Amino acid sequence: MNKLFISGIDEAGRGSILGPLVIASVTADKKTIRKFSRIGIKDSKQLSPRNREAFAKIIMDESENVIVSKLSEKKIDKSVRLRKEYLRNKNFIVSNKIIGLNELEAYSMSKIINNLDSHSVYVDSCDVKPERFRKRIENYLNKNIKIHSRHKADEKFIIVAAASVIAKYTRDREIVKLERRFGNIGSGYPSDPITRIFLQKWLRNHKNKPEFARKSWKTWEDLQPKIDDYF
Repeated sequence: MNKLFISGIDEAGRGSILGPLVIASVTADKKTIRKFSRIGIKDSKQLSPRNREAFAKIIMDESENVIVSKLSEKKIDKSVRLRKEYLRNKNFIVSNKIIGLNELEAYSMSKIINNLDSHSVYVDSCDVKPERFRKRIENYLNKNIKIHSRHKADEKFIIVAAASVIAKYTRDREIVKLERRFGNIGSGYPSDPITRIFLQKWLRNHKNKPEFARKSWKTWEDLQPKIDDYF
């Protein structure tokens, strides 16, 4: 008898100004999902870095399939800027363009789903309207597969929680790589004082934005008065 596989998809680093946005999928059968629940796998935000690392290794060993996609700063900036142009210019040509971060995530998730052999897929919706996000994903699919789009899916479904662990673990490793090259950058999020101090020092010393930063973020406007003091 063939096993019935279920997939979960989640992301890490959406709001970050430094480092990639990581999207991960985890595919497993119901028996494995029950094991994940039993050993304590849950939303990555509720786990310590040490537990995330330990669980990530278990998930990669026990799952039928794990896929990770890293969206670069340049790709994110392009989609955000296209959306700004679209909102500003009524004559903007939309066809064949990934406009906005929500659309970019939907497109990236669809590319993963097109490579899955699952009965159904649960995704953590980044859109305020989960059904709209589901339709966005389905627009890019080349197969028939049931998509469940939910808010806080990483808290509601163990398979999505497992995906959140993989996504966060992968992004944490990317941040460590950046720290080895550039020093303490904090979490990479605009709300992190360490990240903001790093950006201010970088701008003072280099007089430009880091190549590994998202240049379309409004955070730069908040920093602008302090930047001007350096020139």
